[in-house]
Amino acid sequence: MPAVRTPSPAPHGPRIADREPVALLRLARTTPGEHFQQQLLQRLLELFGADHGAINTWHPRCFVSSVGIGYDLAAMSEEWNRIGGDAMDFITFAMRAQPEQADFANADDPRWQQAPSAWRAFLTRHGIVHQMGVAIPFEGSETFAHLYLNRGAASAPLTAHDARALTALTPHIREALLVNRLYAHARQGLDEQAQPMALVDAQGWVLFANRAFCAAWPELADLAGAEAPQLPAGWLSADTAARRRLAAAGWTIDVGADAQHLRVALQRRPARGRSAALTLRQAEVARAYCAGYTSKDVGLRLGLSPATVRVHLRNVYARAGVSSRSALREWLAQAG
Repeated sequence: MPAVRTPSPAPHGPRIADREPVALLRLARTTPGEHFQQQLLQRLLELFGADHGAINTWHPRCFVSSVGIGYDLAAMSEEWNRIGGDAMDFITFAMRAQPEQADFANADDPRWQQAPSAWRAFLTRHGIVHQMGVAIPFEGSETFAHLYLNRGAASAPLTAHDARALTALTPHIREALLVNRLYAHARQGLDEQAQPMALVDAQGWVLFANRAFCAAWPELADLAGAEAPQLPAGWLSADTAARRRLAAAGWTIDVGADAQHLRVALQRRPARGRSAALTLRQAEVARAYCAGYTSKDVGLRLGLSPATVRVHLRNVYARAGVSSRSALREWLAQAG
Protein backbone atom coordinates (compact mmCIF):
# COMPACT_ATOMS: atom_id res chain seq x y z
CA MET A 1 0.00 0.00 0.00
CA PRO A 2 1.54 3.38 -0.94
CA ALA A 3 2.29 5.68 1.96
CA VAL A 4 0.37 8.92 2.38
CA ARG A 5 2.75 11.84 1.94
CA THR A 6 2.57 14.37 4.74
CA PRO A 7 1.61 17.83 3.41
CA SER A 8 3.91 20.73 4.16
CA PRO A 9 3.57 22.15 7.69
CA ALA A 10 0.86 24.72 8.38
CA PRO A 11 -0.28 26.61 11.49
CA HIS A 12 -3.32 24.37 11.87
CA GLY A 13 -4.33 20.91 10.74
CA PRO A 14 -3.19 17.33 11.21
CA ARG A 15 -0.06 15.71 9.90
CA ILE A 16 -1.25 12.40 8.46
CA ALA A 17 1.22 9.73 9.55
CA ASP A 18 2.15 6.86 7.26
CA ARG A 19 0.53 4.44 9.73
CA GLU A 20 -2.91 6.10 9.54
CA PRO A 21 -4.08 4.16 6.42
CA VAL A 22 -3.10 0.92 8.15
CA ALA A 23 -4.98 1.99 11.27
CA LEU A 24 -8.11 2.66 9.18
CA LEU A 25 -7.91 -0.78 7.58
CA ARG A 26 -7.40 -2.40 10.97
CA LEU A 27 -10.49 -0.60 12.23
CA ALA A 28 -12.43 -1.75 9.14
CA ARG A 29 -11.42 -5.38 9.63
CA THR A 30 -12.21 -5.61 13.32
CA THR A 31 -15.38 -3.52 13.68
CA PRO A 32 -18.87 -4.92 12.94
CA GLY A 33 -20.50 -3.20 9.98
CA GLU A 34 -23.28 -1.62 12.05
CA HIS A 35 -20.73 0.24 14.20
CA PHE A 36 -17.93 0.91 11.72
CA GLN A 37 -19.00 4.24 10.20
CA GLN A 38 -19.64 5.67 13.67
CA GLN A 39 -16.16 4.67 14.86
CA LEU A 40 -14.56 5.82 11.60
CA LEU A 41 -16.25 9.20 11.92
CA GLN A 42 -15.15 9.56 15.55
CA ARG A 43 -11.54 8.83 14.56
CA LEU A 44 -11.64 11.44 11.78
CA LEU A 45 -13.20 14.06 14.06
CA GLU A 46 -10.35 13.59 16.53
CA LEU A 47 -7.71 13.55 13.80
CA PHE A 48 -8.90 16.80 12.20
CA GLY A 49 -9.95 18.58 15.38
CA ALA A 50 -13.57 18.83 14.23
CA ASP A 51 -16.51 19.38 16.59
CA HIS A 52 -19.15 17.48 14.63
CA GLY A 53 -19.54 15.59 11.41
CA ALA A 54 -21.50 13.12 9.33
CA ILE A 55 -21.17 10.38 6.74
CA ASN A 56 -24.13 10.29 4.35
CA THR A 57 -24.33 7.42 1.86
CA TRP A 58 -26.33 8.01 -1.32
CA HIS A 59 -27.45 6.22 -4.45
CA PRO A 60 -28.82 8.22 -7.41
CA ARG A 61 -32.25 6.74 -6.88
CA CYS A 62 -32.39 6.67 -3.09
CA PHE A 63 -30.81 7.76 0.17
CA VAL A 64 -28.98 4.85 1.86
CA SER A 65 -27.85 5.82 5.35
CA SER A 66 -26.58 8.60 7.58
CA VAL A 67 -24.29 8.60 10.60
CA GLY A 68 -23.66 11.77 12.61
CA ILE A 69 -21.76 12.88 15.70
CA GLY A 70 -22.15 16.18 17.53
CA TYR A 71 -25.70 17.17 16.65
CA ASP A 72 -29.26 15.89 16.38
CA LEU A 73 -29.05 14.32 12.93
CA ALA A 74 -32.77 13.50 12.71
CA ALA A 75 -33.85 17.10 13.44
CA MET A 76 -31.14 18.44 11.18
CA SER A 77 -32.23 16.22 8.26
CA GLU A 78 -35.88 17.19 8.70
CA GLU A 79 -35.02 20.90 8.61
CA TRP A 80 -32.62 20.41 5.68
CA ASN A 81 -35.44 18.87 3.63
CA ARG A 82 -37.96 21.51 4.74
CA ILE A 83 -35.85 24.49 3.63
CA GLY A 84 -34.67 22.80 0.42
CA GLY A 85 -31.08 22.39 1.54
CA ASP A 86 -30.17 20.39 -1.56
CA ALA A 87 -30.56 23.58 -3.65
CA MET A 88 -28.51 25.80 -1.28
CA ASP A 89 -25.70 23.56 0.01
CA PHE A 90 -22.74 25.03 -1.88
CA ILE A 91 -20.13 22.81 -0.17
CA THR A 92 -21.87 19.65 -1.37
CA PHE A 93 -22.04 21.07 -4.91
CA ALA A 94 -18.28 21.70 -4.81
CA MET A 95 -17.62 18.22 -3.40
CA ARG A 96 -19.64 16.54 -6.15
CA ALA A 97 -17.91 18.58 -8.84
CA GLN A 98 -14.51 17.17 -7.77
CA PRO A 99 -14.89 13.76 -6.13
CA GLU A 100 -12.15 12.79 -3.66
CA GLN A 101 -11.02 16.43 -3.51
CA ALA A 102 -11.84 18.01 -0.16
CA ASP A 103 -13.30 21.51 -0.10
CA PHE A 104 -13.86 23.85 2.83
CA ALA A 105 -15.52 27.14 3.73
CA ASN A 106 -15.06 29.30 6.82
CA ALA A 107 -17.52 31.92 8.06
CA ASP A 108 -15.80 34.64 6.01
CA ASP A 109 -15.92 32.64 2.76
CA PRO A 110 -17.68 34.61 -0.04
CA ARG A 111 -19.87 31.59 -0.81
CA TRP A 112 -21.12 31.67 2.77
CA GLN A 113 -21.93 35.38 2.48
CA GLN A 114 -23.71 34.87 -0.84
CA ALA A 115 -25.78 31.90 0.34
CA PRO A 116 -29.51 32.39 1.06
CA SER A 117 -30.26 33.60 4.56
CA ALA A 118 -32.23 30.40 5.29
CA TRP A 119 -29.09 28.36 4.63
CA ARG A 120 -26.86 30.59 6.79
CA ALA A 121 -29.41 30.41 9.60
CA PHE A 122 -29.59 26.61 9.27
CA LEU A 123 -25.82 26.23 9.63
CA THR A 124 -25.64 28.67 12.54
CA ARG A 125 -28.47 26.91 14.39
CA HIS A 126 -26.57 23.63 14.21
CA GLY A 127 -23.25 25.14 15.27
CA ILE A 128 -21.57 24.82 11.86
CA VAL A 129 -19.29 27.81 11.33
CA HIS A 130 -16.40 26.19 9.46
CA GLN A 131 -17.28 23.44 6.96
CA MET A 132 -15.15 20.81 5.22
CA GLY A 133 -16.25 17.85 3.16
CA VAL A 134 -15.38 15.38 0.46
CA ALA A 135 -17.42 13.16 -1.87
CA ILE A 136 -16.23 9.54 -1.96
CA PRO A 137 -17.43 7.44 -4.92
CA PHE A 138 -17.42 3.64 -4.82
CA GLU A 139 -15.71 2.23 -7.91
CA GLY A 140 -17.94 0.09 -10.10
CA SER A 141 -21.06 1.46 -8.42
CA GLU A 142 -23.29 4.51 -8.55
CA THR A 143 -23.15 4.71 -4.76
CA PHE A 144 -21.11 7.42 -3.07
CA ALA A 145 -20.55 8.79 0.44
CA HIS A 146 -20.41 12.41 1.58
CA LEU A 147 -18.06 12.98 4.51
CA TYR A 148 -18.45 16.22 6.49
CA LEU A 149 -16.09 17.43 9.24
CA ASN A 150 -17.23 20.73 10.78
CA ARG A 151 -16.01 23.15 13.44
CA GLY A 152 -17.98 25.55 15.62
CA ALA A 153 -17.38 29.19 16.50
CA ALA A 154 -15.00 28.36 19.36
CA SER A 155 -12.68 26.35 17.08
CA ALA A 156 -10.00 27.53 14.69
CA PRO A 157 -10.92 28.17 11.05
CA LEU A 158 -10.15 25.46 8.52
CA THR A 159 -7.10 25.82 6.29
CA ALA A 160 -5.91 24.63 2.91
CA HIS A 161 -3.63 22.27 4.83
CA ASP A 162 -6.70 20.61 6.39
CA ALA A 163 -8.21 20.12 2.93
CA ARG A 164 -4.97 18.69 1.50
CA ALA A 165 -4.66 16.29 4.43
CA LEU A 166 -8.26 15.08 4.02
CA THR A 167 -7.76 14.72 0.25
CA ALA A 168 -4.62 12.61 0.85
CA LEU A 169 -6.49 10.36 3.26
CA THR A 170 -9.69 10.01 1.19
CA PRO A 171 -8.61 7.01 -0.97
CA HIS A 172 -7.81 5.13 2.22
CA ILE A 173 -11.16 6.10 3.78
CA ARG A 174 -12.86 4.72 0.66
CA GLU A 175 -10.82 1.53 0.88
CA ALA A 176 -11.71 1.11 4.56
CA LEU A 177 -15.43 1.51 3.79
CA LEU A 178 -15.16 -1.12 1.06
CA VAL A 179 -13.10 -3.55 3.13
CA ASN A 180 -15.53 -3.33 6.03
CA ARG A 181 -18.43 -4.12 3.69
CA LEU A 182 -16.55 -7.12 2.21
CA TYR A 183 -15.62 -8.42 5.65
CA ALA A 184 -19.25 -8.11 6.74
CA HIS A 185 -20.27 -10.40 3.86
CA ALA A 186 -17.44 -12.84 4.61
CA ARG A 187 -18.45 -13.01 8.28
CA GLN A 188 -21.93 -14.25 7.52
CA GLY A 189 -20.86 -17.89 7.04
CA LEU A 190 -18.32 -18.03 9.87
CA ASP A 191 -20.71 -16.38 12.26
CA GLU A 192 -22.64 -19.65 12.34
CA GLN A 193 -19.55 -21.31 13.81
CA ALA A 194 -19.67 -21.56 17.60
CA GLN A 195 -15.88 -21.75 17.82
CA PRO A 196 -14.05 -18.40 18.09
CA MET A 197 -12.02 -18.05 14.88
CA ALA A 198 -9.73 -15.29 13.60
CA LEU A 199 -7.11 -14.48 11.00
CA VAL A 200 -4.07 -12.63 12.34
CA ASP A 201 -0.83 -11.31 10.88
CA ALA A 202 2.67 -12.31 12.01
CA GLN A 203 2.56 -9.72 14.83
CA GLY A 204 -0.74 -11.08 16.13
CA TRP A 205 -2.93 -8.21 14.92
CA VAL A 206 -6.46 -9.47 14.23
CA LEU A 207 -7.32 -9.01 10.54
CA PHE A 208 -10.62 -10.85 10.60
CA ALA A 209 -12.73 -12.35 13.39
CA ASN A 210 -16.08 -14.11 13.47
CA ARG A 211 -18.88 -13.21 15.86
CA ALA A 212 -17.91 -15.86 18.44
CA PHE A 213 -14.36 -14.47 18.58
CA CYS A 214 -15.69 -10.92 19.04
CA ALA A 215 -17.92 -12.13 21.88
CA ALA A 216 -15.01 -13.91 23.55
CA TRP A 217 -12.51 -11.10 22.98
CA PRO A 218 -13.11 -9.14 26.24
CA GLU A 219 -12.18 -12.25 28.25
CA LEU A 220 -9.29 -13.11 25.91
CA ALA A 221 -8.00 -9.53 25.99
CA ASP A 222 -8.02 -9.63 29.78
CA LEU A 223 -6.04 -12.88 29.73
CA ALA A 224 -3.61 -11.42 27.18
CA GLY A 225 -3.31 -8.06 28.93
CA ALA A 226 -4.15 -6.47 25.56
CA GLU A 227 -5.77 -3.08 25.00
CA ALA A 228 -5.90 -3.51 21.19
CA PRO A 229 -6.97 -6.48 19.02
CA GLN A 230 -3.57 -8.19 19.09
CA LEU A 231 -2.83 -11.72 20.31
CA PRO A 232 0.32 -12.31 22.39
CA ALA A 233 3.33 -13.74 20.55
CA GLY A 234 3.46 -16.56 23.09
CA TRP A 235 0.02 -17.80 22.08
CA LEU A 236 1.07 -17.97 18.44
CA SER A 237 4.54 -19.46 18.96
CA ALA A 238 3.43 -22.23 21.33
CA ASP A 239 5.37 -20.71 24.23
CA THR A 240 4.88 -23.26 27.00
CA ALA A 241 4.35 -20.77 29.83
CA ALA A 242 1.92 -18.64 27.80
CA ARG A 243 -0.07 -21.65 26.64
CA ARG A 244 -0.14 -23.01 30.21
CA ARG A 245 -1.65 -19.74 31.50
CA LEU A 246 -4.21 -19.83 28.69
CA ALA A 247 -5.11 -23.45 29.50
CA ALA A 248 -5.41 -22.61 33.20
CA ALA A 249 -8.10 -20.10 32.24
CA GLY A 250 -9.98 -22.84 30.39
CA TRP A 251 -8.91 -22.17 26.79
CA THR A 252 -7.04 -24.11 24.13
CA ILE A 253 -5.69 -22.56 20.92
CA ASP A 254 -4.93 -24.04 17.52
CA VAL A 255 -2.71 -22.03 15.15
CA GLY A 256 -2.21 -22.81 11.45
CA ALA A 257 -0.72 -20.99 8.46
CA ASP A 258 -2.87 -19.47 5.73
CA ALA A 259 -0.62 -17.87 3.08
CA GLN A 260 1.11 -14.95 4.84
CA HIS A 261 -1.37 -14.95 7.71
CA LEU A 262 -2.19 -17.25 10.62
CA ARG A 263 -5.49 -19.00 11.24
CA VAL A 264 -6.39 -19.09 14.92
CA ALA A 265 -9.13 -21.22 16.44
CA LEU A 266 -9.83 -20.96 20.15
CA GLN A 267 -11.94 -23.30 22.18
CA ARG A 268 -12.93 -23.59 25.79
CA ARG A 269 -11.21 -26.64 27.22
CA PRO A 270 -14.00 -29.20 27.71
CA ALA A 271 -14.69 -30.24 31.26
CA ARG A 272 -14.54 -33.92 32.07
CA GLY A 273 -17.94 -35.47 31.60
CA ARG A 274 -19.10 -32.22 29.92
CA SER A 275 -22.61 -32.31 31.43
CA ALA A 276 -21.02 -32.52 34.88
CA ALA A 277 -20.04 -28.88 34.32
CA LEU A 278 -23.75 -28.04 34.62
CA THR A 279 -25.94 -28.06 37.67
CA LEU A 280 -28.88 -30.48 37.65
CA ARG A 281 -31.33 -27.68 36.86
CA GLN A 282 -29.10 -26.26 34.12
CA ALA A 283 -28.82 -29.72 32.53
CA GLU A 284 -32.63 -30.11 32.61
CA VAL A 285 -33.14 -26.70 30.99
CA ALA A 286 -30.42 -27.32 28.39
CA ARG A 287 -31.75 -30.72 27.31
CA ALA A 288 -35.35 -29.48 27.03
CA TYR A 289 -34.21 -26.43 25.07
CA CYS A 290 -32.11 -28.56 22.72
CA ALA A 291 -35.11 -30.83 22.17
CA GLY A 292 -36.70 -27.89 20.37
CA TYR A 293 -38.81 -26.28 23.08
CA THR A 294 -38.99 -22.49 23.43
CA SER A 295 -37.96 -20.75 26.65
CA LYS A 296 -41.65 -20.38 27.52
CA ASP A 297 -42.34 -24.09 26.92
CA VAL A 298 -39.28 -25.13 28.92
CA GLY A 299 -40.53 -22.98 31.79
CA LEU A 300 -43.99 -24.57 31.68
CA ARG A 301 -42.49 -28.08 31.68
CA LEU A 302 -40.14 -27.38 34.59
CA GLY A 303 -42.25 -24.92 36.57
CA LEU A 304 -39.94 -21.94 35.88
CA SER A 305 -40.58 -18.45 34.57
CA PRO A 306 -39.28 -17.67 31.04
CA ALA A 307 -36.88 -15.12 32.59
CA THR A 308 -35.39 -17.80 34.88
CA VAL A 309 -35.04 -20.15 31.90
CA ARG A 310 -33.15 -17.46 30.00
CA VAL A 311 -30.78 -16.94 32.94
CA HIS A 312 -30.09 -20.69 33.10
CA LEU A 313 -29.49 -20.80 29.34
CA ARG A 314 -27.10 -17.87 29.52
CA ASN A 315 -25.08 -19.70 32.17
CA VAL A 316 -25.22 -22.96 30.21
CA TYR A 317 -23.88 -21.26 27.07
CA ALA A 318 -21.06 -19.69 29.07
CA ARG A 319 -20.07 -22.99 30.71
CA ALA A 320 -20.23 -24.91 27.44
CA GLY A 321 -18.37 -22.19 25.53
CA VAL A 322 -20.92 -22.20 22.68
CA SER A 323 -23.12 -19.55 21.11
CA SER A 324 -25.95 -21.40 19.31
CA ARG A 325 -28.58 -24.04 20.03
CA SER A 326 -27.07 -26.42 17.45
CA ALA A 327 -23.61 -26.12 19.04
CA LEU A 328 -25.10 -26.70 22.50
CA ARG A 329 -26.94 -29.76 21.19
CA GLU A 330 -23.66 -31.14 19.85
CA TRP A 331 -21.89 -30.35 23.13
CA LEU A 332 -24.52 -32.25 25.11
CA ALA A 333 -24.50 -35.19 22.68
CA GLN A 334 -20.76 -35.66 23.22
CA ALA A 335 -21.40 -35.91 26.95
CA GLY A 336 -23.10 -39.27 26.33
